[in-house]
Amino acid sequence: MRRLRYAFSHLFHDNHSRMLMLFGCEGALLQFVWSIAAAGGFGTNLYATNLGATDVQIGMTQLVPYLTAVALLLPVGLIGDRMKDARTVPAGIMLFLGAAYMFYGTVPAMGERRMVFFFIFLALTAGMLSAYNSIWQSFFGDVTPIEQRNRVYAFRNRFVYIVAMSAPVLCGALLTGLSDRESKLAVLRAFFYLCGALCLLNAFVISRMRGGQRSPEAMGAARFSLREVGQTLRALAHDRRFLKYFGGVMLFYMGWHLDWSMWYIGQTQYIGLNEAELSLYTALTSVSQLLLMGAIVKLIERRGTGAAFLCPILSLVFCPVIMLVGLRVPESARAAAFLAMGTLICAPQSGTNLCLVQMLLDAVPQKNRSLIISLHMMAVTLSNALMPYLGVWLYEALGADLRALALFNVVVLCLRLAAFALFAVRALRESRAQTR
Repeated sequence: MRRLRYAFSHLFHDNHSRMLMLFGCEGALLQFVWSIAAAGGFGTNLYATNLGATDVQIGMTQLVPYLTAVALLLPVGLIGDRMKDARTVPAGIMLFLGAAYMFYGTVPAMGERRMVFFFIFLALTAGMLSAYNSIWQSFFGDVTPIEQRNRVYAFRNRFVYIVAMSAPVLCGALLTGLSDRESKLAVLRAFFYLCGALCLLNAFVISRMRGGQRSPEAMGAARFSLREVGQTLRALAHDRRFLKYFGGVMLFYMGWHLDWSMWYIGQTQYIGLNEAELSLYTALTSVSQLLLMGAIVKLIERRGTGAAFLCPILSLVFCPVIMLVGLRVPESARAAAFLAMGTLICAPQSGTNLCLVQMLLDAVPQKNRSLIISLHMMAVTLSNALMPYLGVWLYEALGADLRALALFNVVVLCLRLAAFALFAVRALRESRAQTR
């Protein structure tokens, strides 16, 4: 709170406070859209469910937009590296999303073809939103001095979690009071129209940020050719630091992404959460994550991102455990028990992106940074597209019943334990190297 009061009081007096407040506003506006309308997110899954989606189609709510994002990431990264001003591409994406969400909100009016148009506009909105997340990381590195990244990103995340608490609760409360699907769809449509308006506002916020201008020399070195892409890939293939980061983080991402669709299916079909309880779960976990964020920031400053990253990985290890335990709780108390366990276990996940963004920026060389980040995010996004769909396929292959859900969560647990072991060994080696 002291940083927040300081930033407000010095907003027009120094560039650092201005940067804090603008990134805080950008993060808050983006998080509202992300909470409601991201691929596989709260509003997207409910939108698909009320449109009549099957379990397989629920799995496709991440497959379709993330495959679209994979196709967009390389062009976006190449264009980002060739813009004189680093603000141009992220602001342009926000303008596009502002218009696209207006069309997304009209899907229920498409009659019998509504599911077809749902996936078309989901690809254009959630897919482009994922592409924005990639270019934003490069943009953040361009406009933020390295010594300020941890503080600025943590400050932004405080705004993010405040919105993450309130947006789903508001949406869930409005939906719970309605009994028919068409009324629920009307509420969701209003939220998607609001998402479009907030994207337009976010474009203005990004345009007010300072820095990120590239020199004529940097622009001259940024000419595109397939040969340049090939040379970049060959250079990365011999960059041990990047390869160590990339191999470990992809194991982490695959274990994380595998249950994204199954988590929603488990919550709704087996734990029995309704719309209000789903939104309450999101809000409670956001509160616990916000409360623990300060400790994660201090841990990063004292022990480094490698050691701090073990906390969110361990949190994800326990997520399939609470699903397995929740299935054993009597049905009358199952929802309350799951909410309590989830609030406690998910608190360290506030450090996930805080660590990942800084680890990525540290591992990526300066030359062709936007292109390299886009190539990296293509792999991450491909995992985000395929792994949730693979998770639903595995659940269906195991029998699509309570036993299948339990076996599926055991598989997820094993993958996440492997990622935790890998990063724990790496953090221990880094700690020993620093003490020598």
